[in-house]
Amino acid sequence: MKEIITKIIQGDCKDVLKTIDDNSIDLIVTSPPYADRRKHTYGGIKPEKYVDWFLPISEQLLRISKPTGVFILNIKEKAESGERHTYVIESILELRKQGWLWTEEFVLFEPKVRYESVKSE
Repeated sequence: MKEIITKIIQGDCKDVLKTIDDNSIDLIVTSPPYADRRKHTYGGIKPEKYVDWFLPISEQLLRISKPTGVFILNIKEKAESGERHTYVIESILELRKQGWLWTEEFVLFEPKVRYESVKSE
C-alpha cells in the first residue's frame, strides 16, 4: 500500500507556493478572498481587478499540481444592484486558458449561516 502524506501549509500563498516542487501536489483546496469583502482582513480586491490578481496564484497552483491532481476553488460572485458580478466566470475562462479543466461545480450547504447579515466592510 502506498503511503499517504497529509500536510497543511499555512502562509501567504504568493510566498509559500514558490517553495513547493513542480508536479508534487495531489489536492489543492483554496478559498481566496471574495471581491470587496473583509477589506480590513484581506485588504479587499475590487471585482474589476480580481482576475488579474488571482491568475499569478493559479499559475503557481497549476505548476505544483500533479497531472492527476485536483484543484478545488471555493469562490462566489458578488451581487450588486440585483445582479451578480462576472468576475467568477471571467476567472474560470482565464483558468481554462492557463490549462485548468473546469469539470465540476460544487454547492456548499450551510443551513446555519445567514447570508443577508454579511455586509461589505
